[in-house]
Amino acid sequence: MEKNNLEKLENLMWKEYKKQISFQQLQKEFLKNDDERIEYIKTELEKAYNEKNGKSINTLILAIYMFELHSEKFVDILCKLTKEEWHGKHEDIVFYLQQLELPSTIDCIYELAISNFEKYRWDDNFALVGKCCYALGKIGTLKAKRKLELLLKSDEEIVRNYVSDVFEIYDFS
Repeated sequence: MEKNNLEKLENLMWKEYKKQISFQQLQKEFLKNDDERIEYIKTELEKAYNEKNGKSINTLILAIYMFELHSEKFVDILCKLTKEEWHGKHEDIVFYLQQLELPSTIDCIYELAISNFEKYRWDDNFALVGKCCYALGKIGTLKAKRKLELLLKSDEEIVRNYVSDVFEIYDFS
């Protein structure tokens, strides 16, 4: 891809979304293979993180999902992003980490669950915390169970209900 790759990527994704090009055409025009896409997106995520560029984060997270790029190579930068309030992709990130089911992400997910970011305080359904609970449940290790037990001590009944649901759904034996 030429200079200004991120803008080209965004334009290609819009064209695919609007059915102006096929997914196969999108793949063909955005690098040669998934390994190259993963490296490019990872590098751009790190750059966007350093620049605190929420718009780029949005585009890059969308690209990860659009290309179905399930890679551990994203974990470090995504976990760094979970600690930052300046972007709006926390729920998408935790869902992605849930899909990976990596025990190495447990602390990251738990810290996000207890982050208490200003922008989520209005949400009396605690959707982000709920997603974190389900992600920990899907990972299913003893450490994940211990983090859920900590969340079970929450003052918020709905958070305790999420944890109870997770314990009913997932087997931690």
